[in-house]
Amino acid sequence: MWVIGGTVVLGLIAYNLSQSPEWRGFQWTRFWLSIRDARRGYLLASVVAVYATYVVRAYRWKFFLDPIKQASPWVMFVGQILGFSSIYLIGRPGELVRPAYIAKKEGVSFTSMMAVWLLERIFDSTFLILLFSLALSSLRVGHRTMRGEAVLVQMQTGGRILLALTLLLVVALVAYRLDAETLRAWLLRRLRFLPPKALRALDHFLCSFAEGLGVIRCWRSFFASIASTAILWVLNATVFWLVFRSLGPGLDHLPWLAGALVLFCAALGLVVQIPGIGGGYQVAAILALTELFNVSVELATGAAILTWVVISAPCLVLGLILLVHEGLTFKKLNAIAAEEQAAGQEEAER
Repeated sequence: MWVIGGTVVLGLIAYNLSQSPEWRGFQWTRFWLSIRDARRGYLLASVVAVYATYVVRAYRWKFFLDPIKQASPWVMFVGQILGFSSIYLIGRPGELVRPAYIAKKEGVSFTSMMAVWLLERIFDSTFLILLFSLALSSLRVGHRTMRGEAVLVQMQTGGRILLALTLLLVVALVAYRLDAETLRAWLLRRLRFLPPKALRALDHFLCSFAEGLGVIRCWRSFFASIASTAILWVLNATVFWLVFRSLGPGLDHLPWLAGALVLFCAALGLVVQIPGIGGGYQVAAILALTELFNVSVELATGAAILTWVVISAPCLVLGLILLVHEGLTFKKLNAIAAEEQAAGQEEAER
């Protein structure tokens, strides 16, 4: 089903691109040459940077968990690799693999790990927006076309909306963590019309969720989490920049902040649909390069595809190796996620 669905999506993308005036003159020979002649040294450095991001992610999860228990860095690292491998293979349902795997290995509740996962998303969104603001204020982008202006305006609007939502969520989580007992009691009183079983489940969820937000009260872990998030997004932007450098003339003149700006566009493409253009990780990266930095369509497409391969392939290769080492399969990983969810629900019902 995934193969059929992927084929249909790729077919639709190819059809839409073929109808676009900018893509009718697409030179496939130039596209393939740009990838074939990529500089291997820069690509190797980008792969090293990709693996470094998973190490940083592992230690950030360890910092998140420190107020709950002293977690194993190795378990955190394996959880990151297996979790992202699952996302690359089965899509967003694979998001549950990381919190479920770590919860099972470390003997903590699945709900508390989902709270950690939510914290991770907040940290990532905040730093990604800060990186975007820095890049936009420091770069002179070449948005000379009406379409380029539209892309830039959409990026700024999407960034503001994402920042506002993130700030609201931060305020709500901090308020809940600092006075969880009062807010939990207030909420349970307001919902006392629910059946006793549902109230017990909600009470258990709120308690476990507050436990997972423990990093907010531990200043050492909190600042360590901030530092690791900053390092993580510097590395993520560096991956893009190294891939651009590897493709030579036409892209190797772009500064590091250009890589950060394209990274933001690619990430925003996952959640924001640009009117008349669409969304998607690679499509957004191509648009950023062509419309903001006047890169040719062939080079931009090669850079977007090569960046995606550099980001996903190392994780998948190591993920398969770790699956063998752990005696697991992706099917078993999904079963672990379902098992942890079910265990949390059973505990809440007691």
